[in-house]
Amino acid sequence: MKREEIQRAVRETVPRVFEEMYFMFTEPIVEDDPAFFSPESCFKASIAVKNSSEFLVFYGSEKLVKGMATNLLGKDKPIKETDLVDIFKESANVIAGNVVTNLSLDGSVGLNVPVAERLGDCSELQSAQGIVFNIDDAFFKVSIVTSES
Repeated sequence: MKREEIQRAVRETVPRVFEEMYFMFTEPIVEDDPAFFSPESCFKASIAVKNSSEFLVFYGSEKLVKGMATNLLGKDKPIKETDLVDIFKESANVIAGNVVTNLSLDGSVGLNVPVAERLGDCSELQSAQGIVFNIDDAFFKVSIVTSES
C-alpha cells in the first residue's frame, strides 16, 4: 500500500466515523499550527494490517475519549476506565476497517485485532508522525507506521 493513499483514506474516514458514531466534528490541523497541542493524558491504540508491513497507531486525548464515551453511552452512566479503553480500541478498529474498505484492497488484506491502553506519558506523540485532527477541541492523531522487514 502506498503511504499517500493511506493518508488520503484516513483524512476521508476519520471525520465520517466521528460524526456518525460519536456525533463529534473534526478539523484537520498541522503540528506547527498554533492550535496544535499535546495532551497531558492520552490513549493509544494500534492495529496491524494483515499481509502488509503497515500498521496504524491512533492517539487521543483523555478529553476526546471521555467525549466519545459520553456520546456513545450517555451522561447518566458512570464511565469506567475499561470502558474508555474499549471505546478507543473500537474506534481504532472501525476507522482502520473503513480505511481498508476505502482503499478497495483485495481480500488478502485485513486487520489484526487492535490493542489499546491509556498512556502514562504522552511524550511519544511529539515524535510520532501523522495526521492530526482537532475533534470538538480535543486531540486525535493517526500515524501510519511501516515495520522494518
